[in-house]
Amino acid sequence: MIVPMKKLHVIVQEKDIVSALESLRELGSIHVEHQEELSGYQLEERREEVGILKQALNILARFECKFDVHQQEARDWTDTVNEILELWAQIEHYQENIVQRAVQVRQWEPWGDFDPKDIEVLAARGIYLQFCEVPAKGKMDVPAGVILKEISSAAGTRRCVAISREKIDLPFTTIAPPVSGFGQMEKMQVEDQIKIRQAQEKIAELRCFFDSFQKILVERENVLRFEEVEKGMRAQEELALLKGYCPVDACGAIMVKAKQEQWGILLEDPSDEDSVPTLLRNPRWVEMIKPVFGIINVLPGYREVDISPVFLIFFSVFFGILIGDAAYGSIFLLLTLILHHKLKHKVKDAAPFILMYILGTSAVIWGVLTGTFLGTVLLGDKLKPVLGWLTESRNVQLFCFSIGATHLILAHLWRCVRRWPGSGAWAELGWVWILGVSFGLVRSMIVLGQADMAVILNALKMMVPGVALVIYDIARGPKGQIPVGIVLLLFSIISAFTDIISYVRLFAVGLAGVAVADAFNNMALSIGFNDVTSGIFASLILVVAHLFNIVLCGFGVLVHGLRLNVLEFSGHLGLEWAGFKYEPFRKLKQTSS
Repeated sequence: MIVPMKKLHVIVQEKDIVSALESLRELGSIHVEHQEELSGYQLEERREEVGILKQALNILARFECKFDVHQQEARDWTDTVNEILELWAQIEHYQENIVQRAVQVRQWEPWGDFDPKDIEVLAARGIYLQFCEVPAKGKMDVPAGVILKEISSAAGTRRCVAISREKIDLPFTTIAPPVSGFGQMEKMQVEDQIKIRQAQEKIAELRCFFDSFQKILVERENVLRFEEVEKGMRAQEELALLKGYCPVDACGAIMVKAKQEQWGILLEDPSDEDSVPTLLRNPRWVEMIKPVFGIINVLPGYREVDISPVFLIFFSVFFGILIGDAAYGSIFLLLTLILHHKLKHKVKDAAPFILMYILGTSAVIWGVLTGTFLGTVLLGDKLKPVLGWLTESRNVQLFCFSIGATHLILAHLWRCVRRWPGSGAWAELGWVWILGVSFGLVRSMIVLGQADMAVILNALKMMVPGVALVIYDIARGPKGQIPVGIVLLLFSIISAFTDIISYVRLFAVGLAGVAVADAFNNMALSIGFNDVTSGIFASLILVVAHLFNIVLCGFGVLVHGLRLNVLEFSGHLGLEWAGFKYEPFRKLKQTSS
């Protein structure tokens, strides 16, 4: 659920700003809304400190040694951080040189080794050398006074050196000589590699300050946030005002503190114009869906609804259908179990692991029901589907359309409850009716193949009560918007029909995954396991192919499983995902490494 918020105004004397902010930071429940521009030399300096510390930590994290490095306190951290950044800049510079020079090495390797300075010496003595590329076929029109010496040839082109007593324009493609010879370039490549290793070794030695830098980063971030809040307060004469939002259940502690410190304080309900942060609190079984919201970076607005429970339930079902294989689900479960065991002391929040247990189990259940284990060909004779009804394409399509209709109808029922008995409630009941009829039409046309005009006309007649309820609601609105509302209604009815059809993607993507698995299974079986060589080759195909298919199925979940929740369902619910995160003003703490 979305936690109700109160808008908060705290007035303190200017001389008490620092002590008041320290007290408010200790409470750790106010999301501050800055009222003044956060600019100035001091803030920029703090931001730069935080920025370079983050860069240094990111660099040090890349050089994690295989052995434990004894950690030390960084006394003058700025010098050490600057040294790390400078070493990293050198590494990037040398790497860029190596990449650019490698192109020249490949280009000039066929020409052999030579010193470009010798060309200048010869030119000073009246002997001119030019590098050129000559077509291997066809007549060569060599100018008089030019000796053409072939160096190498490849891909229908002869690489030649033209020698003459004076500089002559050649009728061939000429190439300017390099700054350095092939041997010199190779030597420079080796030298730059050595410099890179030396810089990397120095950075690895400086990992002894990693923990210290993490601690300093948290300190500097706390200083930055404190000074930003102080700068963002509105001051007038001897008073300063802090504005923000806090959860309703935190107001009591703030009021007690305000009374103790003798602050002026005002708590009120946010207005429609206020930009209120969103704080989600759900039962523990629902909280596990939070990592998914974090991955796609969406959050409902404060005045919207939290669909976390519905999202979790339907996403789990979608995952099972889209992965669609008991073996793949078992792999997800096994990998989750291993990671959970290894990281259980480092990761305090077990929600991502529990979520993956549920999702993996969903895939296993669907695979067992449909008899799918590494596809249907490999073990088809030994593993029979528990629910044979799901092996028929029409039945699976009907099941997917049923999920879609249920999903979308639930959205409108939810919206109806929120609006009842006010404006729009009857329209939502009308949409429930329209979606029910649309589902029947989808079933007749796509599943049963009855796509004749009589079926369509009958469905349109059955939609009349639902359409009437929607038009009744439109008619209660402004008179000038009635024609536009009716036109939009026609498009919305078509959209509702197609939205139900869009749930066929569950069937299509799941079927594609099984088809890809079976294609590789047949390939491996055609090779056979008759001898060691063929057995190894066939096994290699199976392992690589199924790992590849698992990745493809995972992408299918990310694209289609999330889309049906975030777009189709949310669109019918009227959810725009317009929220931003509640971030209270509190002291940051260093996470344990």
